Amino acid sequence: MFKKAVFFLLTLILAFDIAPLCAAELVQSTEHTTVSIVSNGRDTILARFDMQPDWHTYWRNPGEVGFPTVVKSDNANVYIENQSIPKVHTIFEEMKEYLYENTAYFQLRSNNIQDAKITFDFVECNDICQPKSLTFDLSLLQSADIAEWLQIKERADATFPLKIQIDGETDGNSLRLDGMPADNLQFIPAERGVITGESVDITSQNGSAQIKWQNEPNRRLKQALILTPSEAYMADIDYTESGLQLLYIVLLAFIGGIILNAMPCVFPILSLKIFSLINQKRKRRQPLLNAFYYTLGVLLSFLLLTTILLILKNSGESVGWGFQLQSPWFVGIMAFIFYILFAFMVEWLHFPSFAGDFMHKAANLGEFSTGFFAVLIASPCTGPFMGAAVGYAFMHGSYELYAVFTALALGYALPYALIELYPHALSKIMPKPGLWMRRVKIVLSVPILLTAVWLSAVLTEQIMPDTNDEKSAYALDWQPYDAETIAELNEQGKNIFIDFTADWCLTCKFNEKILINTSRFKNFVQKNNVHLFMADMTDYNEEYNNALNMYGRDGIPLYIYYKNGSYEILPLFFSISDLKD
Repeated sequence: MFKKAVFFLLTLILAFDIAPLCAAELVQSTEHTTVSIVSNGRDTILARFDMQPDWHTYWRNPGEVGFPTVVKSDNANVYIENQSIPKVHTIFEEMKEYLYENTAYFQLRSNNIQDAKITFDFVECNDICQPKSLTFDLSLLQSADIAEWLQIKERADATFPLKIQIDGETDGNSLRLDGMPADNLQFIPAERGVITGESVDITSQNGSAQIKWQNEPNRRLKQALILTPSEAYMADIDYTESGLQLLYIVLLAFIGGIILNAMPCVFPILSLKIFSLINQKRKRRQPLLNAFYYTLGVLLSFLLLTTILLILKNSGESVGWGFQLQSPWFVGIMAFIFYILFAFMVEWLHFPSFAGDFMHKAANLGEFSTGFFAVLIASPCTGPFMGAAVGYAFMHGSYELYAVFTALALGYALPYALIELYPHALSKIMPKPGLWMRRVKIVLSVPILLTAVWLSAVLTEQIMPDTNDEKSAYALDWQPYDAETIAELNEQGKNIFIDFTADWCLTCKFNEKILINTSRFKNFVQKNNVHLFMADMTDYNEEYNNALNMYGRDGIPLYIYYKNGSYEILPLFFSISDLKD
């Protein structure tokens, strides 16, 4: 009887002791993992993962196998600010994985702790791996008192790496860690797939560690975990940019802008430009102003789209260059405008007299609108040199972004602006005004009509349910893009071809006609057992946009070819020889 009374009393005391903790903690479990979260009531959440013996989950970079532990929310901006130091595990004597055993902490930041719902996605692994997902309603979570929070925070901080910031050399992909010996030092990228294979080389120079590596194309290492025998550091890498490198990228963008005028998606716009030159003699009286206003229209249109794109990206949206054609509203408006232009060019419609007088008095407005309008259709196109420059811009900050797209805009405007500046050179090769101008106008209206029909077809694809089998696109076995399947096939050393395309991308359709939808390509695919994947970006798809960014690009078309366990970005107009060893 005495023992029962003592047990009851101890149980009652324990219950009162842990009651405040339970009120300030939410707990959920899977078969092998228990997750508990606690909050300071303002903007920080601590999540503790407790794994059963012999079970593990993964760090943000799981290594060559595994899946990172991630957090997401539909109604709040939440992200992992810090997480415990992982254990480095080597399998098959060469493959590394970075994982958590027993206990791991995650420190989260959120702008809506009171009402948010957050979800943890992770895998728990032993001999097998099981994907798991746990959702917590933070409105049920009471904030911990100060003493309790500090105690829990202290335990979590003891497992976190120290945060440091170091300078990296952009050209050499290297770091120097002053006062940190190279012996037993481990350098682990914080993101999978950024560093090429086993390219990390750690040497000692005057008692300091010198680390060199090779990045994947158009990717840059931003954070790395540095493990020493005594301490662990999470290093934010602040690259030292070379002014010459930015100048080189800007030059590439300028050349890419010039070449963009020759891309298939710009052909309809060229007809508008040519007609505007041959139809009005007034241009010869104001060549400098005409060139200036056309260039201004191009520049402002580019910068407006860039600003919108930058705002969307900073707000968490995954979008790329040419994103506006993923909107049915935009496509529909553009189709309507092209139908109206066609009707005016074939003289089915006429400007009212007051409109003609206004256009005559505001001649420069026509030049400005021509330049501004030309960019809206040309923006989804990607030409030679342009892809690398755009990829560089989106890997850097807003300063580089505006520098690259300003150069791109000036290059795009240059050819037509030169014609505006020297109209007499055009006059020497053109006959005198006459009936031929009416006939040319009819000929030039054809690309306008074709563009309107094309935009209508794109709009139909966007708003109507797809009843066609995607695999029948080119009479080949195309599969929708799937990152996990591609990764598995790549680990097996299979050949993989990925086509990032869209119905609104005329360059994509041009390449499909002359490169992809050919017997040579089909024979190569069948002979070499190439697995085909298509990322159709006609409509907005966050997964496809993220994949595009992963390859360092923000515009299409993009062609990726995997062979022998690695990939390469193919030229814009690739050939079968580019696919062969």
